Amino acid sequence: MSSPQERPVRIHRDKHLSVRLTQDEKERLEALVKATDCRSPSEFVRNTAMGYPVKSVVTHEAINELRRLGGLMKHLFLEGGRDDPDGQYLATLQELKAAIHRLGREQ
Repeated sequence: MSSPQERPVRIHRDKHLSVRLTQDEKERLEALVKATDCRSPSEFVRNTAMGYPVKSVVTHEAINELRRLGGLMKHLFLEGGRDDPDGQYLATLQELKAAIHRLGREQ
């Protein structure tokens, strides 16, 4: 597949395409749409099919959970006498911090 294309700006769409789904497929599609910045199933299917970017929506709960895990990891590091010979605690904390920063910008 080619690289994602840019989404066209304000185009009048007057053609209709009907797709039949099972109830399970419809529910799965609607769940996928809710996890993105798309406003409707039509927009999601069109963007996906045409290779336009579809951004996932990150909830505040997800970011807070990452922060909580980082806090627990820091606590374990401090309780363990700050012993990190392989640098794993520090590397993991830095990755968590970078992920939180990236996710926070996407909102």
